[in-house]
Amino acid sequence: MNELKVKKDFTDIYIQDSPCSYLKEMDRLEYFISDSTKPLYNSIIQQLEETVSRPINVLDLGSSYGINSSLMKYNLTMSELNDFFLNGTEPTKKEAKQFYEECTINDNMNFYQIDISEEALKFSEEMNLCERGINIDLETEKLNLLESLPKIDVVIATGCVGYIGHQAFSNLLKVIKNRQSNSIENGKEYVAPIFAFSVLRMFDMKDIKEVFEMFDYSVVKSDIKPIRQRSFSDSKEKAQTVSILHDMGINTKKYEDDGNFYADFYIAKPKN
Repeated sequence: MNELKVKKDFTDIYIQDSPCSYLKEMDRLEYFISDSTKPLYNSIIQQLEETVSRPINVLDLGSSYGINSSLMKYNLTMSELNDFFLNGTEPTKKEAKQFYEECTINDNMNFYQIDISEEALKFSEEMNLCERGINIDLETEKLNLLESLPKIDVVIATGCVGYIGHQAFSNLLKVIKNRQSNSIENGKEYVAPIFAFSVLRMFDMKDIKEVFEMFDYSVVKSDIKPIRQRSFSDSKEKAQTVSILHDMGINTKKYEDDGNFYADFYIAKPKN
């Protein structure tokens, strides 16, 4: 069974000029995983802050409308985003920008975002949720655009692993390796970025792990309990997901059986 075909297709809500449709659907499905991954990402950033005297550069894969940036850089929660964007009349871009400007901002991190939705990236750029949005397909396109980015310290992905697979990571790691062999930062050798991502339990990580190993990274699944991502959209999505997990030998009793997707959290670090 193709795991991607099991999940509901949300393409139509990712290509709107405003995040309202996206947030409305995610709220309906009780999508709050970004609240759970926020402290995990922040802890990595805080550790890196001790090693560099500049803001930490974060590359967010599958960034959509800049949700991770909203939560991490602007100290927001999913509920606070929903309260603003879904409170009756859809806010104008001017009102949305004012909303973000009135938030407390963390100057210790800069976001760069990759997504296949040009509209979502444009919104994120206009709201200053990122320094730059890059509209490319990591699976198929040459990543020359990434060459112009500053040194990336952390690469994060919340919910897009599975939609992007081992080829995307291979393409990205090739760019990183090329820069690593040609770059020195402030007289110091270029240090490859840390990767941190949540992955639904139904996606097999074997091929992705092998790619990271090829590029001298070690991939470790965090020992924290699986993180609840969202509720299943219908009984079919639940039944097919549970079936896949059982075929993989994964016990769903305390997790997916309750009607929700669950994700494991992985960290990949360079071995040297």
